[in-house]
Amino acid sequence: MAYDFSLGDGGQITPDEKGGNSKSKKRKMDDSTRSAKTFEDGFVMHQGGPEVLATKKNKNRTLFLCYPDEDVMEEEDADADSESMSMGAACLENFKGDTVIHVGELFSDTLSMDQAPWGRSSGPEFQQRLASEYHCILKAKLSNWLHVSDTISVWKRTELCCIVFQGEGGDDGDEEVEYRHIPKDQLLPSDVAAPCVKHLLE
Repeated sequence: MAYDFSLGDGGQITPDEKGGNSKSKKRKMDDSTRSAKTFEDGFVMHQGGPEVLATKKNKNRTLFLCYPDEDVMEEEDADADSESMSMGAACLENFKGDTVIHVGELFSDTLSMDQAPWGRSSGPEFQQRLASEYHCILKAKLSNWLHVSDTISVWKRTELCCIVFQGEGGDDGDEEVEYRHIPKDQLLPSDVAAPCVKHLLE
C-alpha cells in the first residue's frame, strides 16, 4: 500500500503561466478530507504518515522511502536542534518489518555543497538509525542530473547477538558484549575502487 502525508501537496509537474513546467508544492485537491487518491492508471495513494507503519496490516511489509526528508534538507533555516523527528526517522520508529528500500542520496554520496555530507533526500537522524539498526545488501546508481548522486539501496534489519567473556573472578567478572550479526551472504564487498585505481585490486 502507498501512503502520502499530504495527498494534495507537491510531487506534481504542472504548467506555469508562461506555458512551461514548474513544480507545484502547494497544489491542493478539491476535497482535502479524502483518505485516498486514485490516479488514471488505477494506482491508489492513501492518506497517512509514519503512524500507519505501526498498524497490524503493515507489520510484514517492505518500507519504501523516496526522498523522505527532502523538504527538511532543503530548508536553509532548519533548526538542527529540533526535538521533532524527521519523517524518515519517524517511519523507522514505527516500522516493524525487516526490509527498507531507500531512494535518494546517502551519507558522503552527495555532490551538493549545501546538503553535504548527508545528501538531499534524508536527514542525519534517519541515516544514523538506518545504519545502526539495518545493514545494506544492495546499492545501485540511478540516472541522475549532474549535481545529484541518487542510489536505490535495500536494507535488512540486523540481528543482535551477545558474547560473554569470562572474567578472572568467576561469574562476577563476566562481561557481556552486544554486537550486530550479519550473515556472510548479506555482506557487501569491502574491496571497492574507482576506475582510476581499479588496477590496484587486480
